[in-house]
Amino acid sequence: MITQLTNVNLINNNLQAKNKKELFEELAGMLFENKRISSKEAFLEDIEIRESQSITSMDGIAYPHSKSNAVTEPAIAVGVKREGIDYGDEDGINPTVFFMIASPDNGADHHIYVLQELFGKFSDEFIQNIHNAKDEQQILNILINS
Repeated sequence: MITQLTNVNLINNNLQAKNKKELFEELAGMLFENKRISSKEAFLEDIEIRESQSITSMDGIAYPHSKSNAVTEPAIAVGVKREGIDYGDEDGINPTVFFMIASPDNGADHHIYVLQELFGKFSDEFIQNIHNAKDEQQILNILINS
């Protein structure tokens, strides 16, 4: 399912964000530029509401997600920030790999299936392979083949 929801245009191998707010804006910007959301502001508001319920990261990977009326087409924006970003995790591990999952508010709960598929991929080797990727196409290949 992941490979149906992302492509090289929705992957950034070198995020510029320096904090969680900038991270969300950068990933949502990718979704907006690729016409997967109709309003960056509305989608970010829904992401923030979801994040206020519980932090969406573990073991160096963050997966902010939300169902939103702003989503025009289900999608996943993927980003890498090798230095990590303080995400407020209790485990003290700053995530370096990010998956922003956009689901339509009135659609199926496909984000649950995406999260299950992602969790099945999470490992130190998976993160290392993404860190070693030279470009967005290599990251897409890792997502497809892992």
